[in-house]
Amino acid sequence: MAKTIKIGKIELDVADGSSPHVPKNSGKFIEHGEILKTLAIGVSNNLPIILMGESGSGKTSAIRYLAEQTQNGLRRVNLNGGTTADELIGRLLMNDKGTYWVDGVLTEAMRRGEWIVLDEINAALPEVLFVLQPIMDDDGFLVLNEKDDKEIVRKHPNFRLFATCNPPEYAGTKEMNKALLSRFAICINAEFPPADKELEIIENHLGNAIAQSQMAIKLVGMANETRQSKEAGNADYAINTRDILNTLRLAEFMEPIEALALAFSNKLDSIDNKAIRTTAKLHLPSNKTKNAQRVKINQPAEIIIGRRYILDADLRGAYFGLTDQPQTVDVWKNGDLGTIIQSAEKEDSIKGDEFMVDMTYYEKENTASDKEIADAGAKVASIITFTAGQSKGKSTILVHHPELGDSMKIIEQIYEIS
Repeated sequence: MAKTIKIGKIELDVADGSSPHVPKNSGKFIEHGEILKTLAIGVSNNLPIILMGESGSGKTSAIRYLAEQTQNGLRRVNLNGGTTADELIGRLLMNDKGTYWVDGVLTEAMRRGEWIVLDEINAALPEVLFVLQPIMDDDGFLVLNEKDDKEIVRKHPNFRLFATCNPPEYAGTKEMNKALLSRFAICINAEFPPADKELEIIENHLGNAIAQSQMAIKLVGMANETRQSKEAGNADYAINTRDILNTLRLAEFMEPIEALALAFSNKLDSIDNKAIRTTAKLHLPSNKTKNAQRVKINQPAEIIIGRRYILDADLRGAYFGLTDQPQTVDVWKNGDLGTIIQSAEKEDSIKGDEFMVDMTYYEKENTASDKEIADAGAKVASIITFTAGQSKGKSTILVHHPELGDSMKIIEQIYEIS
């Protein structure tokens, strides 16, 4: 029986995941404006979809998330003014044996049954847009005119086509061709998420402590003011969700106003930059008053049972056996660490998630303890449970021992939440 997933009331088939272009680690998508639900309707009915909205409103990340959930290969092409039709269709090349044909990214996706996202479609050259029209019809196909045999490539049943575009006032954009626009069966207006959803997105990426901080709440409020001002025609800029996340990351190391400048306002002209800085002084707290503080951990002895921490590392070989099964955690608590980590999977990355320490393995003990034991030797690993982030509710073994590869490097990327 084929595996399926449900998005709202829509059931989608899960592919075999054999494409090398299946997205990985796309994370959780926080639904807003029913973007995911509408995408699922289009995918289920094999309809071409265009998403319109500001940069950073979640257009591409929603498609990427859905592709990973359904294990479909996803190709992405940025249709800037320099993108040629050959890059989509393919071209004849030459070597010492003569000429040979190389498929373009669109042709490959059509053959293999992959999904393709055409970003910034309203910035594309006319000849590129002309290529797209015939493949968006019900019996869509592509003719490779440069090939000697004029091959006709028909759409694989799993092929799906998406396009995204920024608002028409963006530099470099053009008015969409009406004949092409009419071929998109679904047009999604991707708006910025409301404040509560935006704070959820912050929690998903940076953890609960930062999402609940005064800094995050004030920054989201300020961002919404810039969006309303732009919509009313009083400004040419708006702080998007990506800008917010980048500002919060930088604010761990500097004053919030400087963080916002590096992440956003320095990209504006000098007058707008100055205006944003002035507004930020009224809205954003200083580092002395903001709530969420990260305290650097310098050695394993500082990892204490019952306290909250944040991981900020992409280090393979320091996390073992990520699980949401209580029985597996019970085995860890009662088993020998060396035996466990030999059979457990090494996790690639658990970055930005909050966790609490449940138990600790010591140098002189064979099993984990739920108490601090001063005379049991150095701490070599911890059983931790994630309390926020993409791995929320799951547990893993965090190893921090100098004899186990690079695992000690993880200590450089652990921060206690105080």
